[in-house]
Amino acid sequence: MDKITFTGILLYPRFSEYEISVLLSVLKQGRKQAIYIGLDNQVVRGESGLPCIPEASINEVDINRLDSIVLPGVDDFAHLINHDALASFIHKMNDQNKIIAAISSAPYLLSISGVLDGKKYTTGLTAEQRTFLGTFKEESYINSPIVVDEYASDS
Repeated sequence: MDKITFTGILLYPRFSEYEISVLLSVLKQGRKQAIYIGLDNQVVRGESGLPCIPEASINEVDINRLDSIVLPGVDDFAHLINHDALASFIHKMNDQNKIIAAISSAPYLLSISGVLDGKKYTTGLTAEQRTFLGTFKEESYINSPIVVDEYASDS
C-alpha cells in the first residue's frame, strides 16, 4: 500500500491568507491532503489577523511524507530574514527534490535560503525591490505569472 503524501502549507506570521484560499480549495477538490506547518507550534496570525493553528512545526514534520510545500506571500518578511530553521527546512525540501511553490513575495525566502541559485523565478516584488534586497539574480527573473524550473538530472 502506498503511503499518503501531503502538500505542506507553511504558516508564518503575516502570511497572506487570500493567496492560498483558492489553492486550498483546488487541493481539496483534487483530494490532495494538506498539512499546515508552522515555524513552531504557536498560533499564527496572517496579515488580516486570521488566527491559524499549525498541525506540526518545521522541526517536527516528517518531510518524507511531503511531496510538496507552498510558501504564501507575506506583507513584511523582516522577521523571517535570519530564520535559520526555516532556511534549513527549505534546504531539506530542495535537497530531496520536493516541489516548492512560492507565491508573490515568498520567492524572497527561497532567495535568502539559496535554493533559487541557478533557477528561473518570478515574484511579486518589483525590480527596485529585488535590487534593494540584493539576493535575487536578475538574469534569472522571468516576467510571467508562473515559472516552473525543473530539477536538473544527474544522470
